[in-house]
Amino acid sequence: MLSIFQGYSMETTQTQSNGVRDQTERIANIKQRIRYRHTNKIYIDLRQGKIDIADLIQLDQWHYNGTEPIQMAIDKIGIGEGDKVLDVGSGIGGPARFLAHATKCDVTACELLPENHDIGVDLTNRSGMGNNVTHVCGDILTADLGEESFDSIMSIQVFFHVSNKAAVYKRCFDLLKPGGAIYIEDFYRMKDINREEREVLTEFLNSTDDMVTMTENKCLLEDAGFTVVEMKDFSTSYRQYTYNRWADWMNNPDKYVQLYGQDNYNGWLGQASTTKQLCHDFGVMAGGYFVARKA
Repeated sequence: MLSIFQGYSMETTQTQSNGVRDQTERIANIKQRIRYRHTNKIYIDLRQGKIDIADLIQLDQWHYNGTEPIQMAIDKIGIGEGDKVLDVGSGIGGPARFLAHATKCDVTACELLPENHDIGVDLTNRSGMGNNVTHVCGDILTADLGEESFDSIMSIQVFFHVSNKAAVYKRCFDLLKPGGAIYIEDFYRMKDINREEREVLTEFLNSTDDMVTMTENKCLLEDAGFTVVEMKDFSTSYRQYTYNRWADWMNNPDKYVQLYGQDNYNGWLGQASTTKQLCHDFGVMAGGYFVARKA
């Protein structure tokens, strides 16, 4: 995940102590999301020792629809063997490992939260992917990644956490080589919302004030210097996915409580209920992707 949340401004100069405190608060906010409070869930699902990458891929994709978004990125921006790719907000490294495994490219997986980073490093090493995936723990805005170092950038369900998207997109633009491309899949607001819908959206967002529309996001990318070459919403896919996930957790409490404990079950069911309301019941939120290029 990233660290550029509510209240961050590139033009605002703060003391080091205030900056550290602000980042600590941002991390605390984002860790309220259930998956980040229970990062060790992945170890419940895995055996100890070496891991086959094919088995791990079934468990380490924390976004919607498994490896489909990463395959979409491969196809849409043409990621191939030997390419240098940056995964922004890499979580525990699932997308980065699949990308490297599928294409033999070299991936830098940049993640803010130390817990996610540490698990990602462990799983990458245990699955034998250490030669192709490099993990970096830090803020995408300040991490030493090198200007114009990457052929491609990928980010899956990350930027909705970020209030100051303009700063992030400009940073991504600067990190890309000329002619490079970025693939983004994320949540977007689909319509104006009423008070009830606002309350549920606020609960979902947790660390940001609002969610942009796809049209607004296109403008932000263009303002950063990108040429947007393709954009598409996944309303139907996200509506179906969120309903099916909610139904699975709702209808199988004994299974999941036995696996993960009551606290984990309550948290995951709560998150599943919230996203089902937003995507399926209200139609307020949906997924979508952007393909944008640097000239």
